[in-house]
Amino acid sequence: MPPTEADFDLRPSSQSAFSIGEYTFADAGNLEQCAKYLNQTLVTFGFPASLDLFANDPVSIARTCNCIYSLLQQRQRDIEFRESANDQRQRLLSDISRLEAKVERLESQLQAKDREIATITRT
Repeated sequence: MPPTEADFDLRPSSQSAFSIGEYTFADAGNLEQCAKYLNQTLVTFGFPASLDLFANDPVSIARTCNCIYSLLQQRQRDIEFRESANDQRQRLLSDISRLEAKVERLESQLQAKDREIATITRT
């Protein structure tokens, strides 16, 4: 049965390992399971399952480097997309504010014209 997220203990580890905040994904005791999980997850997200973290041959190491490079490129595209979306959001919010002010001005002009018409029709 393939490992699942529940198979990984995310409690703090006393062993030296990369950790995010206080939680550890991989340590010396679960490297093989972590590599399998990472490869499965990479495939799920459309990346090549080429992480061979125990390889000594240059071809496998190059595949691992290419996969990491693809992840970094994807991260950069995500950052650029997020910045672009935020810029567009700011422009749209500015447009909304400008249009709301224009609507208020036009409503005010309409009320003035309605009063003007009412004055003319009374005479």
